[in-house]
Amino acid sequence: MGYKKKQAAITCSSNEDYNSGITSIGMPPNILMKVSWSKHLKFLSNDDRAALFTNIFHYYTGDVLVDMTPIAEMFFATAAELFDFNIGKYGEVVIKNRENGKKHVGKTKETQNNPMGFSETQNNLKEKERVIEKVKSKDNIKETNNASAMQYKEKFREIVDIDFRIITDMDFKYFCYDVIELVEKLGWARFDVIIFGTALKDLAGVLTDYNLIELEAAAAKTKRSYNFYIDKLIK
Repeated sequence: MGYKKKQAAITCSSNEDYNSGITSIGMPPNILMKVSWSKHLKFLSNDDRAALFTNIFHYYTGDVLVDMTPIAEMFFATAAELFDFNIGKYGEVVIKNRENGKKHVGKTKETQNNPMGFSETQNNLKEKERVIEKVKSKDNIKETNNASAMQYKEKFREIVDIDFRIITDMDFKYFCYDVIELVEKLGWARFDVIIFGTALKDLAGVLTDYNLIELEAAAAKTKRSYNFYIDKLIK
């Protein structure tokens, strides 16, 4: 499978970095998974689930993967694609933070020798804060004037506690799965920004800022269809 080649490549790359004296980036401290995967677990036996769960951790720790049945391996291969994406994004953030740290050290020395430079930096920060406050103020006014959006916000809150046993339509269930996944990853504040305050064409940019670009498909699908599903689910 492709994920085995990728894991071997990651291990080889880590060894080369170690041998050449380059500081290793390491692996993300958290493992991110999609709530929507739960709908596929019903096709797996308990032994398949145990092997799958074990290999998820082995994939991150670098340990040898245990044997899986073909159906479990298909599930894991799909999951590994998200893992690889998150590992790559984590590496980019680590490298960027290291570069910013080096720049900060240089600026600190320059500020100590140039008090005026420090003053200018503070003024720039205050100006940015004023701009951010203006944007927030405008957003708040728009939300206050949008009674329809407020009603849907309340209905979205009810989805998290909805009894799935009363939903017979699988499309409705998948819609709820996507909503729950978005809320778990984004939190309610960012979820409201994505659904009610962000145009579809701007989704990728906003989710990139949140370091959650993998949610773009679910967010776009939810934005396009929430009127239809929520009005039928929650009166």
